Amino acid sequence: MKDLIVLVADSQQEAVINTLLEERYRSLGIRQLQKQQNFAIYAHPNRDPGVYGEASQFLSLYINQFTYALVLLDAEWKGSPGASQIKEKVQTSLNQNGWENRSATIVIEPELEIWVWSSSDEVPNVLGKSWDEIRNIAQQKKYWQQEAVKPHRPKELMEEVLRQARKHPSADLFINLAKKVSLVRCEDAAFQELKERLQEWFPP
Repeated sequence: MKDLIVLVADSQQEAVINTLLEERYRSLGIRQLQKQQNFAIYAHPNRDPGVYGEASQFLSLYINQFTYALVLLDAEWKGSPGASQIKEKVQTSLNQNGWENRSATIVIEPELEIWVWSSSDEVPNVLGKSWDEIRNIAQQKKYWQQEAVKPHRPKELMEEVLRQARKHPSADLFINLAKKVSLVRCEDAAFQELKERLQEWFPP
């Protein structure tokens, strides 16, 4: 039996989780996991709504092949019932279908891009704009309240910064961010929950 199966909503989440498990395991405080050898990761074709509605059905195919299951999706998408309801429904369904005490549902609020916005100097280097330029864009577009630690519209800000830097929000860009940005500075609740659960399952 392999260690972990991961169901995510898109290729960008897949890129981030894959990079964290294979390359940033020391920063996470876990042992290294190798794709195919220790874990498998799938992006649902219907993205967040697909993960929300079909996670337990999808993962039921693998219940005797993996020890643990991890489900990751954004809280903000068209028709979303909100982070709390997403988490409760998905986790309850997993528990009722064979994954109780060996699964976790991580809901990123509002979406994956919130993990990008740490104070690391690597963020502007990867995005192609200085912190001053990013702050100016955020102020002009009203994506980041002045006293807040992170922008309240992280995806829109990232897309605008990349548009002005003439870059695309590709999976490779998220891989680059996941490789370089300090994980210590990421205080997002969903990220901390992911980190704690992985440490519980896969101690060094």
